[in-house]
Amino acid sequence: MQIYTAKTYELQADEEEQLCSLLDPDRIRKIAAFGSRGERVRSIFAGLLLRHAFLRAGHDIEEWKHAEIGRGMYGKPYIKGIRDFHYGLSHSGEWVICAADTMPVGVDLQEMKPWKMTLAKRFYHEREYDRLLALDGADQNRQTEAFYSMWTAKESAVKLSGRGIGAGISQYVTAEDYSCIYDMDHERMFYTRRYGMVQGYMICVCSETDFFPDLPEEIDLENIVWRETDVKCERKKRSEKG
Repeated sequence: MQIYTAKTYELQADEEEQLCSLLDPDRIRKIAAFGSRGERVRSIFAGLLLRHAFLRAGHDIEEWKHAEIGRGMYGKPYIKGIRDFHYGLSHSGEWVICAADTMPVGVDLQEMKPWKMTLAKRFYHEREYDRLLALDGADQNRQTEAFYSMWTAKESAVKLSGRGIGAGISQYVTAEDYSCIYDMDHERMFYTRRYGMVQGYMICVCSETDFFPDLPEEIDLENIVWRETDVKCERKKRSEKG
């Protein structure tokens, strides 16, 4: 398994158009449907990170140019005709993440914003809710970390299956050390791994096996795009003039 993170940056309109030319058609359609500029930018970077993961997995640029995204039973995306490459994408705030493996994988990235116990009451199993209550009155950071540890674990699990959060997440119960998560509906356990290497964010990856990298690899997509492609953005021109 490989996990890649990247920090987004502001894009000019012409840069958006040029970078979209590097993405798969499915993502281009998604980006066009976003009304929010921030959502478009994050989706562009998520697509670029997927492209990077695909090439790093040993596939060549011609394969990428002909990549076609399919959908599984529950809508989980995959690249048609490529059986040994599975991926998961997530983005929040200023960061995007991609996990890639030879078997199904789920990943979730969340900016740790203020939250309310009513949300945990609605979506979490009672055992998890009680664990959060037990932290009430302690260091607020500990309770917030626990809340997002549970949330990202659940999100990564439903993304692994492709069922999505709309199918419900209360049936997914996290272990106290967050090393695994149990799907009570299907009586299955999945392994999870938390990463807190980006301050203010929580990352969780979910897999059927317990083989996770020690840390995600942070990617400078700006330099990679310039080095690996023929894209010549105005940003680069301005930096060269400076």
